[in-house]
Amino acid sequence: MRNRYGFTLVEIMVVVFILGVLVAVAMPSWMNARTRAQARTCSANLRQLHQAKEMYALANRLSNGTPVQMTDLVPNFLQAEPFCPAAGGASYTLNPIGTDPTCPTGLPNHTLNWGGD
Repeated sequence: MRNRYGFTLVEIMVVVFILGVLVAVAMPSWMNARTRAQARTCSANLRQLHQAKEMYALANRLSNGTPVQMTDLVPNFLQAEPFCPAAGGASYTLNPIGTDPTCPTGLPNHTLNWGGD
């Protein structure tokens, strides 16, 4: 009688096939979750920028239409400059006071949203 110390080729092929099926099923869900998380992070960053612009305008008695730079906000109203996680390090467009900041990607759901999602 022969001792059996390893797996047969068929057993290894079955395991590889099962792992491939699991990856094929899980990958779209993971990508959708990643996309949703990036959009929510972007929306949260835009809310923070909007609020920082409003605080800056109130502190300096500025009216609508006054241009704002990131250097005006970062030392006193924001700890650091936020970036969209989907934009690869691109900065947000602040826009003048009274208008909302915008995301550089232009992707859907990368907008200022006060509803949370």
